[in-house]
Amino acid sequence: MKKNNFKYWQGYIGIGTFVIFNTIAMFFYPGGTYLDSTTNGYHFFYNFFSNLGEWTARNGEINTFSALLFNSSLVIFSLSYFSFFIFFLKLEIKYIKNVWLRFFLVGSISFSIISFIFISVFSAEETSKFWHLVFVKSAFRSLFIHAVLQTYIVFKIPKFDQFISLATLFFTILLFLFLIVMDFGPSAHGSQKGLFIQVTAQKIIVSGIMIYYFFQIRTALRVS
Repeated sequence: MKKNNFKYWQGYIGIGTFVIFNTIAMFFYPGGTYLDSTTNGYHFFYNFFSNLGEWTARNGEINTFSALLFNSSLVIFSLSYFSFFIFFLKLEIKYIKNVWLRFFLVGSISFSIISFIFISVFSAEETSKFWHLVFVKSAFRSLFIHAVLQTYIVFKIPKFDQFISLATLFFTILLFLFLIVMDFGPSAHGSQKGLFIQVTAQKIIVSGIMIYYFFQIRTALRVS
């Protein structure tokens, strides 16, 4: 791995930081879900990632340590991806002749990353819940637009192998399905079943983002 390719492989640090910080945060989360404030600890299929970022846990206990870990990991990961994408775009740019396509490609990922950072600023607690949800929805919707554009682009670039092209297509489809569940699926506040579905969908899409980013890094290192 070349030292001068740090601009790409630093993405592994971003992924590792997010996974490690949030795993630790889950162990230290005091407890409580949207529907049951009496639960103890973090329930993987009934607690959102955003519960980790709340300064007061759903059971009423102070959650400073987990909140610091989650919020800092989200900012670090977002900045890592933005830094990566600036250089990744240089690999694509000579194949993108349309100025508007370049603009929307950069604009969509920039808006998504800014929204993800603001998710850490406005936690899911009642006092900031409205803005938290606004930025959650804007982050994933703009990421979907970016993924659609990326799907179109990677299939046109001969340097990119079929694997990353299909991975991009699969990720875009996964994002679309997540948006359907988020917007039209059962409410997380209506029943335990609804909470389970929404939390599970979030866990799947976050895992998808990590895995797809990993493959993007691998591709960038290979062709650079």
